[in-house]
Amino acid sequence: MKPKKKPSVESFRTINDDEREELIRSFLPLVKRVVHRLAGRLPAEVDIKEMLNSGIIGLVDALEKYDPRHETNFSTYAQFRIRGTILDSFRVQDWVPRSLRHKAHKLENTYLKLEQDLGRPAEDHEVADAMSVDLETLHKMLGEVSGVVMLSLEELGFGHGEERFRADESLPSSRPDPLVQLLDSERVEIVARALDRLPEKERLVITLYFYEELNLKEIGEIIGVTESRASQIRSRALLRLRSYLKRAF
Repeated sequence: MKPKKKPSVESFRTINDDEREELIRSFLPLVKRVVHRLAGRLPAEVDIKEMLNSGIIGLVDALEKYDPRHETNFSTYAQFRIRGTILDSFRVQDWVPRSLRHKAHKLENTYLKLEQDLGRPAEDHEVADAMSVDLETLHKMLGEVSGVVMLSLEELGFGHGEERFRADESLPSSRPDPLVQLLDSERVEIVARALDRLPEKERLVITLYFYEELNLKEIGEIIGVTESRASQIRSRALLRLRSYLKRAF
C-alpha cells in the first residue's frame, strides 16, 4: 500500500479540511520560531499564547494567498505574513502602558534635541541633566523602554538578523517594479547612514545583536559590561535609530 502523499502548499485552497489541518500543523514550528524571535525582543508581559494564536492566523493567511509562480519560497513568504499578523495584533491591543510610551517619547525627543543643539550624539550625563534626573534614573528608564522601542522598529518593517537592516526582499512580487527597487535601495542607504551616525559602542552593540544575533549577556561579555548595561546601551542606540528612521521614512 502506497504511503499517503503529504498535501502541498500549492494545493491548500483545494484540499479538504483534514488535509488543511495537517498542512497547518506541519508549519507550526515555523510559527513558533517567528514568535520566539519576536518575544525575545519584547517585555515579559507579552502573552506568548496570544502571539502563537496570531501567528497561526498569519500562517493560514499565507497558505491561502501564496502563489507558487512567485520566486519567493513559501517559508520566507510565510514568515513575513506571520510576523505582520502578530505586529498587527499588538497595534490593535495597544498593550504598551501610556506612561511607558510617554517615557520612550521623552527620551527620544531629548536625545534628538541635544544632538541638534550639540551637533553630536549626546552623552548620558547630558541627557540626565536635560531631563533633570540622575544617571541611575536615566539608566533605569532606558531599561524600562527597551520593549517599546524594539516593537516600534519591528513596526517600521524590519525583519530578523541581517534582513532587519535591508530592504524587504521577502515581499513577493509577480514582476520586478523599478520604482519599488529604487525606493528599497534608497531605504537601505538611509538605514546605513543612520547606523553610521551612532557612537562606536552603540553601533557595535546593534551589529552584534541584530546581525550576529548574540544575546545581551554575550554582548556584555564582549564589550566588558553587565547584561543590564548592555540592554541600556541597546535601548539608547535604538532610540537614536528610531528618531533617525522616523524622520527619514
